[in-house]
Amino acid sequence: MTLLDILTALLIAGLPLFLLSLLLVSWALHRGWLTGTSVKELQGSLDALKKSQKDKNNSNKVDPALGKWLRFGGGFYGLVALYTLLVIELVDVFRFLAGLAELVIDLRLGAVVGLAIEFFVNAIMNFVTAIAWPAYWLADSRDAWQLLFFAYAGYWLGIKTAQYAWQRGWVEEAAQRISGLLKREI
Repeated sequence: MTLLDILTALLIAGLPLFLLSLLLVSWALHRGWLTGTSVKELQGSLDALKKSQKDKNNSNKVDPALGKWLRFGGGFYGLVALYTLLVIELVDVFRFLAGLAELVIDLRLGAVVGLAIEFFVNAIMNFVTAIAWPAYWLADSRDAWQLLFFAYAGYWLGIKTAQYAWQRGWVEEAAQRISGLLKREI
């Protein structure tokens, strides 16, 4: 285990999961979807929210990112699945844009239909890959335990930081500032 391996695991797994859990948990606390002063209480609140989302008659409408996290199972596993989906989809967006350049050159109906089918099949495959994220992330890794350690540490620290920021009122303050900036832009 070298310093480069540690930095790589930190940048690939730790930092992104820290930021993603910080943002999603802060937003959910701000919106009143989650409550709790400890990780255990927050997980219980997350489980209750997940159950309420399964009941179509009684579900609170949550934002798409939070809803996707819950559909992936919530918690650490669900967050890594969401992160995996975001990474894969970002790569596919660049591939799609490259495919559009080909489409502009070749405007036949077959090319358009082929691109649409490829887009649909990729979306399904990306979802399956995201659900099976351990295979995706650990396949090329020499130090799988390092990745898992930094991923979980980032997830846990993100939740703790979100709770701390919520208890100090920083989440509400940030939400008000962002809202003010958005109102000025519009």
